[in-house]
Amino acid sequence: MKKWEITPKTKRVLLIALSAVLAVVLLLLVAGIVYMESMLNLINKNPDDSTMSSEEYQNYIDNDTEGIDPDFTVNTETSTETTEETEDKKTEYVPLVGDDNIVNIMLIGQDRLPGEGRTRSDTMILISVNKKTKEMTMTSFMRDMYVEIPGYDKNKMNATYAFGGMKLLNKTLEMNFGVHVDGNVEVDFDGFTKVIDMVGGIDVNLSAAEAAYLNKFGHEAQAGMNHLDGAAALMYARDRTSGGSDFGRTQRQRNVINLIFKKCKNMNLVQLNNLLTKVLPMVTTDMSNKEILNYAADIFPMLSGAEIKTQRIPADGTYEYGYSDKGRSVLFVDFKANRDILKSINGAK
Repeated sequence: MKKWEITPKTKRVLLIALSAVLAVVLLLLVAGIVYMESMLNLINKNPDDSTMSSEEYQNYIDNDTEGIDPDFTVNTETSTETTEETEDKKTEYVPLVGDDNIVNIMLIGQDRLPGEGRTRSDTMILISVNKKTKEMTMTSFMRDMYVEIPGYDKNKMNATYAFGGMKLLNKTLEMNFGVHVDGNVEVDFDGFTKVIDMVGGIDVNLSAAEAAYLNKFGHEAQAGMNHLDGAAALMYARDRTSGGSDFGRTQRQRNVINLIFKKCKNMNLVQLNNLLTKVLPMVTTDMSNKEILNYAADIFPMLSGAEIKTQRIPADGTYEYGYSDKGRSVLFVDFKANRDILKSINGAK
């Protein structure tokens, strides 16, 4: 059998073919990078992280009308603590030791009116992704927890965002709970409603009380499975009167996010592109395009098969109802117990 030889002409043909293939691959890579950059540039990268001046802070405290939560229930015979009575529970700073396998992204929701500036963060949900175990955990942080806020007096957890935006919220989380946040994403309620509509609504199994609550606001609902559009889903997520007070509300919020996540997993590339084009301009983040791409490269490959576990901080049995020295209804938290719970998903020691 005659041995096959590579002639100079054959070499030229192979080199031309290889060059053509490499050129196509390079063009696709460049096009992909340009596309991703253009999409990410739709996101607002200028979060308001300015801190309140002493005068602004005092004015805020003096005019704080939140007062007693109407849904707050307390047994005054067993829960009458004030800040003076709980000095032994004062938060101590715990140095954070992170885990490179963990990515923590905080989702922030504000209950603000059109044209209104930065307000309290009434929704704080930490999405924790473990790249090693391929697990995802969604943790709601209750807004009424009474916490140490760096540079300010103790106050409710949700006041932190009003005082100093994402940066101060991150510092507060690390100081009180030993959790490091890698990035923040903020969507206001108007954006939340639009996202639900863009994914075609969600199917939610409502209790009789939840259905009655939606009916009260003009949404037709009944006990059992219901298809909710954006407006109805927003009312469902904000409901804290149909059982569980704010604890029930945070569970509803996690439920809605889980349902959105499941719908997005079943979208094709065209549908995802259309969704992102409309959603990203409604998002504000403190992450750079490079950071987003790096996290996406780690997280996206595991999304198709991932199931999201959910939890809430403070956990059952780790808090007590009470009132602050200013008469605000708050949750006094056992920080050590809750830090121990968070260690398992955040790698803090």
